[in-house]
Formats: sequence, structure tokens, C-alpha cells
Amino acid sequence: MKKFQCNLFLLSFIIFLPSCCGLFFCRKQFNIFKEPIITSKSNYTIKTDGIYVSQNSSGSMAFYTNGIMKTIASNYPEGKDFWENPETGFDDLKAFWNYNSKETWGNYTINGDSIKMQKFGWNGMEFCSRSVYEMVGKILNDSTIILYSDYSFWFKYDLINKPNIFGFYPTNQKPDSTKAWFNNRRWYKKDLHESRKVKK
Repeated sequence: MKKFQCNLFLLSFIIFLPSCCGLFFCRKQFNIFKEPIITSKSNYTIKTDGIYVSQNSSGSMAFYTNGIMKTIASNYPEGKDFWENPETGFDDLKAFWNYNSKETWGNYTINGDSIKMQKFGWNGMEFCSRSVYEMVGKILNDSTIILYSDYSFWFKYDLINKPNIFGFYPTNQKPDSTKAWFNNRRWYKKDLHESRKVKK
């Protein structure tokens, strides 16, 4: 009986250890939430009363006053289609699977006219179902952001092969940032920078 219990414990340990280690491994590059939202004084701002949608490629994202951001869709909508009829394009975007889900959230920081974002992608078929992506860009003005890089730490390559220009679309129907899956995680609350502890 004792041998059976020992074997059962060993088997459980072998099964659960990789998943515990995997959870840390999958988020270890996600550290931007420990930094201030704005790291140096700047005349550049981003708007938080709407979303940014690609003008020349694809993708959309939203920003919040507490430093949280969300990639609504990285490969949708096609920018030109959205901007030809933004109202219809926005209705289509709201129907996208993750618009109000707990997935694809992250944080951003601004340094002068530069913006850096770290977000979690989602793919339930991978070992790291939530893997970290780091996006780097420049704020051209409060209505235009240009992304130069969207790097996947899991796949170790950049998803952008040409600059992706995002324009601002005003709306009060943004995704609810209180749904971000990491909001109540102990590791997130423990190291969250003071500047990020504000209203959403």
C-alpha cells in the first residue's frame, strides 16, 4: 500500500510539475506591468476613448488609463475595409470571438514618442496557450500609432514585415478591461507598478 501511494505521488508530481513550470515559463517575459505607464515626460499621448485600427494592414487594439491594453484582433479587420465603412466595420469587430473575452490582454508603457506593449496571445493547441508578444512602435500623434515590431517570444520571430499604421476610431463600446485574465493573479497584483493602480 505504501509503495502504491508513493508511486501515485510520484506520478502526480511528474504530471503537474511541467504544467506549474510551464505557467511561469509562458509568462516570464511579461514584465512591463512592473514599470510606470509613462517613463519620461512627453507631449505625446494616446487616446483611451476608442480603439486603434490598422490603416494599411490588419489588426486593432484598445488602450486604458491604467496601462492595460488589448489586441482585439491581430489579423482582422483588413484596414482598408474597415476605414471604407467604419460603422459597419466596428459592428463586425464587436462580433469577433475575443472582443469581450478575458484573452489577448496586456500592458503598455510610453517613453517620449515611443510605445512598448506586452500582451498575451491565445492558442489552446500550444504548450503555452497564453504566450507573450512584445510590440514596439511610435506615437505620431494622438490619433496615429505606427508599429515596427510584433515579436513572439514563443515562436521567436517578428510578425511584422512592414510598418503597421493604426488610426483612431472613437467609441464608448470598448472591451471591458476588468475581464483581463491576469487582473486578480497574485503575481500581477504583487508587482504592479503604482501608476497602474488607477481606474480602468
